[in-house]
Parts: sequence; structure tokens; C-alpha cells
Amino acid sequence: MSFRIQARQRPDEEVRRVVTERIEKAKEALAAGSAEGVHNARKRLKEIRAVLRLVRGPLGKNTFATQNIRFRDLGQGLSSLRDASAIVESWDALAAQNRKRFTSAAMKRVRARLVERAENAAQSEAGSAHTDLLVELDDARHEVATWKLKGKGFGLFEGGVLKTYRDGRRALKVAIADPTDDTLHEWRKRVKDHWYQTQLLMDIWPAQFKARQKYLKKLSEYLGDDHDLAVMQDLLLQEPELFGAGTTRQALGESIVARRAELQSRAIELGLKVYLDKPNALVEYWQGLWNITAKPGAWQKKRKTAKPAGLLPHLITEPVHDD
Repeated sequence: MSFRIQARQRPDEEVRRVVTERIEKAKEALAAGSAEGVHNARKRLKEIRAVLRLVRGPLGKNTFATQNIRFRDLGQGLSSLRDASAIVESWDALAAQNRKRFTSAAMKRVRARLVERAENAAQSEAGSAHTDLLVELDDARHEVATWKLKGKGFGLFEGGVLKTYRDGRRALKVAIADPTDDTLHEWRKRVKDHWYQTQLLMDIWPAQFKARQKYLKKLSEYLGDDHDLAVMQDLLLQEPELFGAGTTRQALGESIVARRAELQSRAIELGLKVYLDKPNALVEYWQGLWNITAKPGAWQKKRKTAKPAGLLPHLITEPVHDD
């Protein structure tokens, strides 16, 4: 099934089902023995941590902390491949913005070195059986069935939605006031948490939540591209030999600074729109949508004797009494 909680099913069982499915998909991805499989496994682990944040209160402080650290560490063990490939993707995005600058022979040589670096990382990951990680995922899967979640209905998710959205608004304010690599990256993580939650809860109004997902995905991409360029900046300083002569490095640095300024501006403008609602108002609205979806027709109990509006008199049947 998809990465979605069904509102008409028991919420606690749905949480355990979704996490169990993500674990199985992560195992299947790793078993493929490819770079793409490793990348997909990392995505599934991030989705699991998003579910954990959604139910952190009902799950309990100790269980949440233990499981969050567990899946975080598993994901970090697969991060080197993504970092190397992201550098090449960032390079190509910069080249698309300034083709004249990036078509020189010197720039082409730099890209070739970056591609070689990414291919070496991919070969290393592909050659790993990830045996320990698969065993750990099996253990985690068995533990999921024992998770005790305190709460009913949307109450199981209310605290997680509130905290995630509120943290995102605060991170946005911090990023506006002090736009550093760390503050922007922290905001990006909170944006992705909220994005994952709109996927998990989209059953309560698919059309509206898909629209919200679209903008959250775009916001995450702006911030993700900015983060990848920040990683490239660090690599430029740490391993300058990868990037050729001083003039080449300077040209690249100028392109990175200009592109990052553009991405950050777009992210903040979109973020101000996405995070416009007050946290309590958003949660109250989502809870109302959940109640309508989870209990269809419940509103009719409040109007047992009322007739539908708009019926013509001759269509309203009156009871027939025998004389």
C-alpha cells in the first residue's frame, strides 16, 4: 500500500502497518545491490522517521528516542553515495544556468573528476551486501508490532502535526534573520517533515493535500539544491585539487554564490506562503477534516427530522394513514 494512513481504519494499526511496509521496502531496495537501491532505501528510512515524529507523544519519549536514533543511524550509513552524486547534480544545475562559463575545457575536466568520484562511491555501495543493516531492519520490524500508541482518532497525530508545523515556522523565521548553512538546512528538515505528514494524512482530503504537497516539494527542492551547493562549497575548500586552477575555482565559487542567493530568495518567498497559517488553526482544521472523513454521515445525526433543501412540494412524501 501507499505511504498513507487510512482515516477509516484504526490509527494505531495504520501506523504500525505503514512503518512495517517501509521497512520491507527498504530491505527490498538494498537487496537489489545497486546504487539506486541504496538511494531508495535511504528514502524509506526517512519516511519511517517522519512517521515517528508524527506519533512521538503517543509512542512515548523513550521509545521514540530509541527508534528515531536507530533509523537515523541506519540512514547515515548510506549517505556517502548520495553526497557524491548530489555534487554532480549540483554541477549540472549550475551549468544549465550559465552554459558559456561551464563549457570551457577546464570546467569539463572538473566535471569528469566529480563523476569519477561519484562512480567510485556507487561501486563501493553496490559491492556491499549491507548484511548488518538488513539484520537490523529485521529486528526493527519485529519490534514495530510491540509499539504501544496512546490515543484515539486524530488525537494520535495532533501533537506531532502541531510540533512539526510550529517548528517549521520557527525555523523559517530563524533562516530569514540569520541565513547560514546550518539554519537553512534545519529549516529544510522541518519542511520535509511537514511534507511527509501531508502524504501520510492526505486521505482526509486528497485533492487539497496534493496541492499542499506540490508546494512543499518545491520548497524542499529549493532548500535541497541550496544545501547541495553548500556541500560543494565545502568540498571546494577541502579538496581544491578536484576543481583545477585558481581561476576555475574562482569562477565556480562566483556561480555558486549567485545561485544560492536566488534559491534562498525563492525558498523564503514560498515558505512565507506555506507557513502563513497559525499552528493551532492548521491543526484544528486538519482535525475537522479527519473527523468528517473517519465518520462519514455523522453530521446527519444532528438533523434527524430535517428534510433536504430544494425538494419540490410534490416530491416530499407524507405518511399515509388508514381511516
